Amino acid sequence: MWEVESLLQATERATYKSTSFGKVDYGHSSTLDELLGSDLGYDPTTSEGLTNHLPMALVAKQRLGATASELRRFAHQYSRRLIPLSQSRHELDSKNWITAIGQRDAATELRDYFARQVAETGTDRALRSHLPELMPGLGGAGFHGVIRLAYAVEARSPSQIAAGLAYLAQVANPLRPLAKVEATSNNPEEILEASSRSGEWRDAPPAELIDDEMRIVASKPAFGALVSQLVIDDFTQRHLESCALHIYASTNNFTALHGVTGMNALSNLRPLFDDTLLLDQYAFQALAAVYLSVGAPSFWSVDRYDEFIGASSSDASAIGAAGAQTDDAHEAKIVYTALQEYQSTANPLYLAVASRATGIAGDESRC
Repeated sequence: MWEVESLLQATERATYKSTSFGKVDYGHSSTLDELLGSDLGYDPTTSEGLTNHLPMALVAKQRLGATASELRRFAHQYSRRLIPLSQSRHELDSKNWITAIGQRDAATELRDYFARQVAETGTDRALRSHLPELMPGLGGAGFHGVIRLAYAVEARSPSQIAAGLAYLAQVANPLRPLAKVEATSNNPEEILEASSRSGEWRDAPPAELIDDEMRIVASKPAFGALVSQLVIDDFTQRHLESCALHIYASTNNFTALHGVTGMNALSNLRPLFDDTLLLDQYAFQALAAVYLSVGAPSFWSVDRYDEFIGASSSDASAIGAAGAQTDDAHEAKIVYTALQEYQSTANPLYLAVASRATGIAGDESRC
């Protein structure tokens, strides 16, 4: 049995054969495999230095029901912004690979290293033996390192898993060490709401990239203590997902969108981490940086969420079909993520944000 098959079976979120939001023709998987294979010849960042979303969007669109011809059309269009992977300058090994963590110019060296690791030790061991070192930087590039890796695991592609590990390593520059302050609340939303009321974080930092904005707020003295207030328990994962959803629903902010897709990716990868308490600490650190980087906006009231849900489409099939046909990689991913989460939680707010997203193009010039 393929080595991460047990991971895919370990969580209900990994069961993708439901047709509640789109009739997926798994005969198209050969086209998906072909296009994912072709993408391996490209750099994980685009010609503008932004994240290459093609492999993630292809998986999302295929799962939402995109036909083989639609996948090819999208890949052809998206590939115009891609550049070939450069030649390796030197070889990394098991002793020195950690020196390349967070090095944006080490794409090829990391790709080659992880390809060898997957070939020599298998996907499961390669993942489990390297993820602990990468955990502190899980929010790197606006969560796109962990998002790409989660899609690679879902696609069950050893070569994409190697590429996903490589990109995560490339962008996994930690925001800052975790502070040791007495925790006071197990509710991340409560902690963030308090930061909003303080007014201290009202001014969003000016930066071109989401990653840069997150690092600016994380560098402030008060950030460490704020993050350390969270009590980590068995419910933290779900609390973080709910908090991310509420931030995005309340703001419709492009940066906040990545909190939802990032928390979903971490949930899907969770069975690969032994220290899930530490994982949740770093997850909250990154989510807090996302929230504060957009100016610590107010959360909606319960009545406002209900109003938003009532005014949104509840037709999951139609929403999924729109996501399958979109030209916007972020739209495809947020729709797929939201519909996954809706299947898992039955929370109609996920349907509402997915419905809203199908009518809004994301600002892909920032990540």
